[in-house]
Amino acid sequence: MGMGKTVIVALIAMAWVGAPFQQGVSFAQGAPAAMATQTMVSSVSQADKDALMKKLLATKKHFKIARAGWTQEPLTQASYDKRIDNINALVAKLKAGEDFPLSDADAAMAPVKTPY
Repeated sequence: MGMGKTVIVALIAMAWVGAPFQQGVSFAQGAPAAMATQTMVSSVSQADKDALMKKLLATKKHFKIARAGWTQEPLTQASYDKRIDNINALVAKLKAGEDFPLSDADAAMAPVKTPY
């Protein structure tokens, strides 16, 4: 069998099995640019900061109630504790006028995933 026939047989076999013809590595080119354009607390108005503070405190209250009554599973309680600590840190930064990305607040207020 010649070299041309070998290549054709190999390509047909690869197509039959479903193997990709070209493998490569993809690097996220937009990731550094996306990180550079995050919305920071310093770029929002005072009314938005006040609304964020109210939302953080309401979420903290909800997490405390959920931790106390909805479950006694230790891992779930620990995840509520971690979220409450994150919210406390963000509230302290907001009161002190420190800057942080709004995505940190969104992450702190995200619902806790329970194991059940």
